[in-house]
Amino acid sequence: MPSDTNDLAAPGWTAHPSPFPAARRDETASTTYNSAAKGKVTVPEPYLWLETPPSQSQETKQWVHAQARLTQSYLESCQPDLDILKKRLERNLDFARASNPSLKGDDNYYYSYNSGLSPQSIIYRASKDQVQHRAGNDDQAGSNPTGEIFFDVNLLDAKGTVALSLTSFSKTGRYFAYGVSKSGSDWFKIYFRQTDKPFRLPAEHYSENGTIRISGDQLAPYIDATGGKDRLDDVLDDIKFSGASWTHDDAGLFYQRFPSLVGVQDKGTETDANKDAQLWYHRIGTSQADDVLVIPSDTKIPESMWSTSITDDGRYLCVRNSRDTDTKSRYFVASLHDQQIGDQMRWVPLSLGFKYDLDYVGNVGDRFYFLTNKDAPNYRLVYCDIDFGRSRAGPVWSLEGDDVELRDHIAEDAGALLSSVSLVAQNKLLVVYSRDVKDELYQYDLVTGKRIERLLPDLVGTISQISGRKDDDHAFVQFVSFVNPGQIVRLDWTGKTAGSDKVTSQKLYSSTRVAGIRSEDFVSEQIFITSKDGTRVPMFVTHPKSLERNGSAPAILYFYGGFNIPIMPSFVPTMMTWAASYNGVMAFVNARGGGEYGDKWHEAGSLLNKQNVFDDVLSAARHLHESGYAQKGKIILSGGSNGGLGVAACVNQCADEHGVGAGIADVGVMDMLKFHTWTIGKAWTADYGNPSEDPEIFDYNYRYSPLHNVDPNKIYPTTILACADHDDRVVPAHSFKLMAEMQHKLPNNPNPLLLRVELDAGHGAGKSTQKRIQEAAEKYAITARALGLEIQPEDAEVVGKL
Repeated sequence: MPSDTNDLAAPGWTAHPSPFPAARRDETASTTYNSAAKGKVTVPEPYLWLETPPSQSQETKQWVHAQARLTQSYLESCQPDLDILKKRLERNLDFARASNPSLKGDDNYYYSYNSGLSPQSIIYRASKDQVQHRAGNDDQAGSNPTGEIFFDVNLLDAKGTVALSLTSFSKTGRYFAYGVSKSGSDWFKIYFRQTDKPFRLPAEHYSENGTIRISGDQLAPYIDATGGKDRLDDVLDDIKFSGASWTHDDAGLFYQRFPSLVGVQDKGTETDANKDAQLWYHRIGTSQADDVLVIPSDTKIPESMWSTSITDDGRYLCVRNSRDTDTKSRYFVASLHDQQIGDQMRWVPLSLGFKYDLDYVGNVGDRFYFLTNKDAPNYRLVYCDIDFGRSRAGPVWSLEGDDVELRDHIAEDAGALLSSVSLVAQNKLLVVYSRDVKDELYQYDLVTGKRIERLLPDLVGTISQISGRKDDDHAFVQFVSFVNPGQIVRLDWTGKTAGSDKVTSQKLYSSTRVAGIRSEDFVSEQIFITSKDGTRVPMFVTHPKSLERNGSAPAILYFYGGFNIPIMPSFVPTMMTWAASYNGVMAFVNARGGGEYGDKWHEAGSLLNKQNVFDDVLSAARHLHESGYAQKGKIILSGGSNGGLGVAACVNQCADEHGVGAGIADVGVMDMLKFHTWTIGKAWTADYGNPSEDPEIFDYNYRYSPLHNVDPNKIYPTTILACADHDDRVVPAHSFKLMAEMQHKLPNNPNPLLLRVELDAGHGAGKSTQKRIQEAAEKYAITARALGLEIQPEDAEVVGKL
């Protein structure tokens, strides 16, 4: 590092003397691994003490507070951008948004709704007549909600740090089960209430769009983190990664739970591995202590987890058993109409050995339809006839035998990913294909498997939600794009029953409008870049129409690249605000490892192919500046979770040719040698491998692990590692250790290396609107200051200065 680093320092940054807080290094701590290339390898663990969370260690707490002071000191130099960005983000997130209406057994529709800046979305209820009237009524397709408030999530906590992580209505619509999570933790409790007893304030305390008119002391008596005094006495605890499947008699529901944590005062801050999950059945009106064990923990694979669904006719229980995040599972079906619920139930195993996945779509009697990737990396719809005469007692994980025979109903399309199939209106299949990362919607015939017609042919973007039941004669489809914040369309098959019948009416139900972001002011296009090994990789580029493609613009390059999860076109108001504010480019690269092109694309970026992800991203960055979209050195890498890992790895690996000026790594997986030892990390070995058990994986992970590959001989771009104190999915120790290592090896780095820790927050789900706004404003202001970006005045701001 040159001695005159202050002369090279980013604006507002003092590089010498080192601004970084001291972090104790324990030079005696280490872990030994088996290496395929070198035999035994001892890896130093100088920051082992940072694995103890701040809630349990005064030393960690003091270090985190020192990092917060450093970050805050740099933020103080980021005015006026910070205040301007916050105001623009507040304005651009202040738009009404809602989920599809979903018809329940009480003949009411329920949907989530946020008027704009409410901390959490709330649940509304509307009658059939109200929903029918709104469809096609342009005057109603605006911002105000339809119906009445049913469950006001913002009454769970005055600060917005308590959220719903699960909602489930019983078959008749009499009961509502809801999971409550605190501070963003994956842990939650399930509570129950009857739907004739809403959780809300008196009507006079709400404005027309559902916002609360009172605050402070007036609101305090109404706040209840359990959902109010009218809820039932039933409470279910120790729940994580679980759904809730009601039996059709409304008697109770199936759910997954873990053993109780011992000695943990603040759930969500622990790092204990999650294992020994069990499947239980809870009967309404009883204590959790009286719940019925259905499937005990798997003694052979303690990481096993259980998810359930009840068939449309209510006669069968389907259980998917996963051991990790891979798209391969075991699948079992049990009859509910001729046996007692419990651990002596008899099961028909459909697939064993974790070889492929099955996803229940529907059934007609004993003929079941599944979406599967068996012998089909792009997925296909299959059916099988289940012989319940071959059922046998469990536990399910001990069963052996042959898999059920699967027959094509809709064959695999080699040119498109079959991403979802929904059974609606008796016998209509709504089938979504993703072709080059753009969705297409078709109607198929359940009986014959034949395609009837393409629906919404003008759609360009992503189908984000389809809602409708087999018993209904209609369905709702919601879609978005990079410049379209969302529309909901109602499809009707009124009075029709035959499988070949086409949609009889198609009406706009609602259209989302954002005052500060107009789609006509932006251009969005898909391009393809060439990665390091010659692979053709898609990328979406969105920018203001006013931008000239002359290589002078800044860019945010967002990606994920993992776990078979596709990054589809979506409306991101925070990034759109940044693009408008700095006349910049918003680029989404569909790096390998994701699910954009099915299992093969995923496998090409996982395990011993993980480097392909980083190569794709860095190739995309180079393309942005070489093609004139962006300025070299003004490209900001951004990603979260697995994407946060990618940002950190790319920051380690980037060279001048890539043009990277900054990296924002949110809740990233940074220690690729120990990730599997904390909370749910063992499940990620499907994508990352197990470095403790596989010497070849150890060698590979060691070469790219962000924590172990900080290069002291190069200048690092501005780097922000963002994490949260209650993140019990990717524990904050990942970011703590990496930042300590970066600041140790790069004491005079001329660009900021900052840690941002969000309090009372988790991996991202349930984070309040206000926290999202503050977080985005700070990260964008820091990178703008460090890169010397100039915020663009808006027309109203210019007029105000005249």
